[in-house]
Amino acid sequence: MNYFVTGITGTVVPIIIEELIKKDADPFFYFAIRRGKKDTDIHARFEAVIHSLDLSASRIELLAKRSKTVEIDVEKDSMGIDPSMYRELIQNVDKILHGAADVRFDQPYENIKISNVDFTRKMYDLFDEIKEKRRASGQSPATLYYISTGYAYGIYKKPIPEDYPDFNPGKPDNTYAQTKAEAKMFLLEKIRRFSDRIVIFEPTIIGGAAGTGRTRAYNLHYVIMMLGYLGKLPFLTAPDNRPDIVPVDWVAAVISDIMAKDAFHQGTLRLSMGSRGATIRYMHDLGYHYYTANDPVPGHVIPRIRFVPRWLFLSMIQIQKAWYTSLYFTTGMRRYRKIIKGIQLLEGYFPYITGHKVFENEKSTALIEKYTDCGPAPALHEIRDDAGNIVERGYFRKILADTLETGWGGMIDFERLKKHETLAKNPKKVAGMMRK
Repeated sequence: MNYFVTGITGTVVPIIIEELIKKDADPFFYFAIRRGKKDTDIHARFEAVIHSLDLSASRIELLAKRSKTVEIDVEKDSMGIDPSMYRELIQNVDKILHGAADVRFDQPYENIKISNVDFTRKMYDLFDEIKEKRRASGQSPATLYYISTGYAYGIYKKPIPEDYPDFNPGKPDNTYAQTKAEAKMFLLEKIRRFSDRIVIFEPTIIGGAAGTGRTRAYNLHYVIMMLGYLGKLPFLTAPDNRPDIVPVDWVAAVISDIMAKDAFHQGTLRLSMGSRGATIRYMHDLGYHYYTANDPVPGHVIPRIRFVPRWLFLSMIQIQKAWYTSLYFTTGMRRYRKIIKGIQLLEGYFPYITGHKVFENEKSTALIEKYTDCGPAPALHEIRDDAGNIVERGYFRKILADTLETGWGGMIDFERLKKHETLAKNPKKVAGMMRK
């Protein structure tokens, strides 16, 4: 099977490819890659990705041999793809996996629209040409697989329905959710008008792998955990909310099964925990005890987070932002601007952490069980068996262990933190350093 894939330099798609190359006996991949921010060569970016995959040396070699890189520029006609390569894609591709997206929550609409809406429209244009070519030559139909998000539904005060083929999102949480909703609406319209073979995947919050706890990106709930560890998040809210966090390896297993088995060709699959998620209070308490018992920095004190009413929490954030904004305009110091940007990014996370969102997933769970070898998503927390006994799965502890092992992917320098703790506990040494 020949695949055209976007998003190979992202978080989820590389793990899908790890699975897909094991499940498809005769795969060939075209990987769409943009040049890096520093004009990095696309082949160098691709080499870095495939050598980071959790595959044997022989499979990495096989993937390299059975792949072509396709340089793209979304803002150009035909995505900037070389005309001869564009014709080759139309001639050869059986399936498209569109997993590329700008997943930042603090971007202006006009910027993020290019990556999340315009890109999807142009991917459909390519799919449409492939579809028509295969129809004319009597080949089996092509399929477009699109990775959306459950949060495209925006603000809902009740459980978020599985309403395919309808889609009635609420007010968007941020520009990311807004653009993902627009892209989904566009593809649903194509399904309605032309009965196109399009499968839309809707994962919720994607966490580390259930098997190892590892992740390729330390965003969202990882940032909240890091701030708590550093003592920079003294307050939080909504302790009874249940963030819908699913492991990345389960998401990849479902998507790769759907693609490789080639039996489910049209519709939406919500990849969510549903009502089985862990509460914020549970995650805080377990995280606090784990970090306290396993902290790599001797003497580091991790304060407990206090839970306050939502209105008070949001008010404190706004006051803090206003304070640092005034300091920035008064002094012009860049560090205050950096703090403001950090607060704005944190605000983008609030709908996912503090907002009460429950995702219905019964229909999708039934489809997953029918069309894949996967069961429901592994629970983040310990669950009960049929007899009511606690079953230790350890998924969340694996995530916690990974954050300490990697320093949240390098965001925390434990050696520097050790020095800071030493100085903080030795005033005389600090005074001596100041005199020098």
